[in-house]
Amino acid sequence: MIQILTSQLSTTWILIYTGLVLVATSIITKWMKKRNHFAKLNIPGPKPLPIIGNFNLVMKHGLANNDLILTQKYGKTFGFFLGSTPVVETTDLRLLKSVLIKDFSVFTNRKRMEAMMFEPYDHFLSLIKDEEWKSIRAILSTSFTSGKLKSMSKLMMECSNQLNHHFKKIADEEKTFNGRNYFEGLTLDIICSCCFGFSVDSINDPDNEIIKHLKCLFLDSMTKDPRFIFIILFPKLATFLRKKQMIELIPKSSLIYLKNLTLTIMQRRKDKSEYRDDFIQSMVEHEEKVEINKLDIEHNSSDDEDMKWNPKDAKYLKKSLTISEIFSQAAMFLIAGMETTATTLNFIAYNLAKHQDIQQKLIDEVDQVLEEHNGEINYETVKKMRYMSMVIDETLRMFPAAIKLDRLAGEDFEFEGMKIEKDQMVVVPLWALHRDPELYPEPEKFDPERFSAENKQKRDNNAYLPFGNGPRNCLGMRFALLEIKLTLTNIISKFRFETCDQTPDKIEIDSSGFARPKTPIILKIKNRY
Repeated sequence: MIQILTSQLSTTWILIYTGLVLVATSIITKWMKKRNHFAKLNIPGPKPLPIIGNFNLVMKHGLANNDLILTQKYGKTFGFFLGSTPVVETTDLRLLKSVLIKDFSVFTNRKRMEAMMFEPYDHFLSLIKDEEWKSIRAILSTSFTSGKLKSMSKLMMECSNQLNHHFKKIADEEKTFNGRNYFEGLTLDIICSCCFGFSVDSINDPDNEIIKHLKCLFLDSMTKDPRFIFIILFPKLATFLRKKQMIELIPKSSLIYLKNLTLTIMQRRKDKSEYRDDFIQSMVEHEEKVEINKLDIEHNSSDDEDMKWNPKDAKYLKKSLTISEIFSQAAMFLIAGMETTATTLNFIAYNLAKHQDIQQKLIDEVDQVLEEHNGEINYETVKKMRYMSMVIDETLRMFPAAIKLDRLAGEDFEFEGMKIEKDQMVVVPLWALHRDPELYPEPEKFDPERFSAENKQKRDNNAYLPFGNGPRNCLGMRFALLEIKLTLTNIISKFRFETCDQTPDKIEIDSSGFARPKTPIILKIKNRY
């Protein structure tokens, strides 16, 4: 009996040891293959560790600084592993032109995390592919014409006036403020008003039920949220567990609530009991035109002087979006636009407070333009503020809201002896690109003159990419810039920013993948009159 038991135990341990050896062998084999992956493609880069690849470097330096360090060490194009995923990063302007514009047919799509492909992320314009992307992009473009933006600018100004009311209290009481709290409140209100179709005042009413559900759509940073780290290191397992509903990334109750809310608002618009110049109204009107076959594609240069329809888009514009697709796009505008625009406004306020001479020059421009237009702040007046555009552009150069953009190779591609394989992710590290001293001397210096008309002409148009470039650039770019200009004009016309004892001397961003400051930006705001 003892001999039989001993024999069974020995067999069990043999099986365990064998299994461990096979697992270890598999890991080592895959690791050795990874170590030689980029060398075979004639692309330099750091050697990966087993399982985590080069993710240890990201954890150590943060995404932005790691890109800068690797660019300085390996040159403008290099390869590394983010977990098990091989990534080619480049700041080479010639390769950027190929990837973003010239060979766009090869690099049409973006990398998707399959574990994230559930509602509302599954229809995000930034993540969908090929024909689906072309279709939804063409339809959404009808919501961002000059005429539609002009209409939505009125909703933006309502939210901006609410923010100024809060700033007036702070200025009168001579208090300091944390820019992130106020600017995120503003951008949340604007997106709710312009994209979801309802008004909120999130600064005064942060416990509003709608706001709580909306904030559930956000995930934390790549290096702080363990769910993100799990998805990056074990993408297939994460996808399996998510499909089996064994991990929850977004509360289901919030998704149901927000989707039903969107459906209710759409129904009110369809039965004409409610009207509002916003994204949902635009989608309802587009659907109505499609249904009654009155969409004139050939002559629909419409109200927009700079967005002409591409004839190839005609077949897509004859379609309409489903409620799920509309909900997804509204959610995408929230996730992509709320924090990024708020962060940009926060950095602009910081830069102006630290550079009073530049702030005074901006004040002079604002005062002059408004004086010429009876003090009206609107779509037309902010277009005339050239120096303001320079201030915004320079801030976005120093602090691009998203520090990376990516494309996926649809087929094998060669560039000057380097090979990019099919399904290879190509990433543009904006933080490193915008801090290239060959393109921007003294890159840490805040200098709006870099973006004067004369200086812009001297640079390649791929040297500045806060909104991407080419056919797949950010569709919401004009919306975001209008939002920033209206808000900044409204503030500057009445207040000026100043530093205080709590204002950081230098901005360092965290490791989130966005240009989030490590420490809060605390400023003063003073009444001008």
